[in-house]
Amino acid sequence: MIDRRSLVCASMASLGSLTLVGCAGVGGDAPEADDTGEVDELAAETIEVGIARPVCLDPYGATAPADAQIVFQLFDPLTRYDFETGTLTCLAAESYLVSEDQRTLTFTLRDATFHDGQSVRAIDFKRAWDRLVSPKSAAAKQWASPSVAHLLALVEGYDAVRAGTSSSLAGVSCPDERTLVVKLSAPYADFPSVVADPRLAPVPEAAEDDPQAFAASPVGNGPFKVDGALEDGGAGIDLLRFDGYAPAPAEVARVRMTFQESVADSYRAFESGDLTVSACPIENADANAASWKSNDDERLQLNANRHIVLGSEPVVSYLACNTASQPLDNPDVRRAISMAIDRDALSKRVFRDVRMPAYGIVPPDVPGYREEGWSAAQHDVTGANRLLDAVYPKDEEGERGLNISLLYSTDCGHQKAMEEIVSDLEEAGIACELEEVEFDELHRRLDAGEFSLARVDWTPDVPVMDNVLFPLFHSSCIGAHNYARYANERVDELIDEARTLASNTERQERLRAAEGIIAADMPVIPYIFGAHAVAGSRRIAKLLIDPQGYAHFFEAELV
Repeated sequence: MIDRRSLVCASMASLGSLTLVGCAGVGGDAPEADDTGEVDELAAETIEVGIARPVCLDPYGATAPADAQIVFQLFDPLTRYDFETGTLTCLAAESYLVSEDQRTLTFTLRDATFHDGQSVRAIDFKRAWDRLVSPKSAAAKQWASPSVAHLLALVEGYDAVRAGTSSSLAGVSCPDERTLVVKLSAPYADFPSVVADPRLAPVPEAAEDDPQAFAASPVGNGPFKVDGALEDGGAGIDLLRFDGYAPAPAEVARVRMTFQESVADSYRAFESGDLTVSACPIENADANAASWKSNDDERLQLNANRHIVLGSEPVVSYLACNTASQPLDNPDVRRAISMAIDRDALSKRVFRDVRMPAYGIVPPDVPGYREEGWSAAQHDVTGANRLLDAVYPKDEEGERGLNISLLYSTDCGHQKAMEEIVSDLEEAGIACELEEVEFDELHRRLDAGEFSLARVDWTPDVPVMDNVLFPLFHSSCIGAHNYARYANERVDELIDEARTLASNTERQERLRAAEGIIAADMPVIPYIFGAHAVAGSRRIAKLLIDPQGYAHFFEAELV
């Protein structure tokens, strides 16, 4: 759930999205009785959360993690992915049907209202999507171009709206108030998962009438509503339980979002008892609590017995290989580089074992993730040397004459990891020079193909395998996110075919076959997955933190 900048440079932790690398602490206790012996009932049903200061609470402009976290509480999209069961469920939609050719979707909305009592209608979804795509919308004049407009790129009429020749998506229609029909320009069986993004939720007319006011005090359709408005210089904002929420209102009466300047400030407030949920410094993270080391079904939940969730998140850090230029146009060289990297040691030495080594490109919690990983991602210095001896044999002085550079951004916090990788490559006789540049320069060179190796992060917009393989490896994405300039006709065919299949099983079979070819060709070298941790106080009886960093306050329970 990050913007374009973060696609190439994801931070270690994000206070806003609750992807907080933290440690277990006692935090705030239950509210005490006042002088009369009475307890404030609202305070007793309140969760206090440390969060970065948001900028925009309108789904249109919710690009920062803090903004998206609050939007998640205020707005319901059509569907939602359930990470605990690994299934897609209906949310604002009561049901949906998909045509046999995977190009027409018909959503039937459940009976629901916005926080002001107005009924949620199909036209409210169309309005939200049109304004996201149109450069002429009132929201577009107030806020920068939204980072999620591309999610609707396959909807018919998208290009015309983006070009400004139309103000409305031709592929979105509303036969009646509770029916939303979406027509795609090409088959895409995973589109029901796309519309699970909370920033594709419906908005009332007020969103376009006064986008600035709406961004400060939005009217949503989710389980919580804003109490007051977001103010410049304000200390926080309260989200109150929406009692009109269907099928049933939340148990927690209030979520108090308290704005914090840093993780350290937030954790100090947590230690002093002012916060129920917060971050703490990364050096205090307990690697033994990592969800990927546990078979516990509730490993993503804070509860009475677990005061920290340290979970993997769908972010993969990898090295993009420029397959269009020497020496990385040779698959054996790419495989050798991958085999030379000791990912397990990298995780322990650099990331204190709180981040999971990446032996493949598909992150954990995304259906299709392979526990066994890619064969050439296993640490094997002997094998790496054997491959290199065949193409770059050592001379009398023991030098291969194989020199490459590794490009990375100065503000990513990965310098130590890059130094470790360079050291690993030296063990295989590969001379690798680190080149540190500003983010904009990194992005320019990635687009221009002016690099050998480059460090990149990828976070799927949607937790589906297609959203990893298509943007990174489909030949049509060369010039976009396919920085490796990788092209394989069979891979393209398998990905395209998967998009036409209604069966999840059959679709995953095709995508796994495509990934197998990609793993053998090794156009990218994955090395570490993202991680987040959230610390909760003894007051938390149940709070789910999903892999995308969203806190499910609607389902939360307090002691």
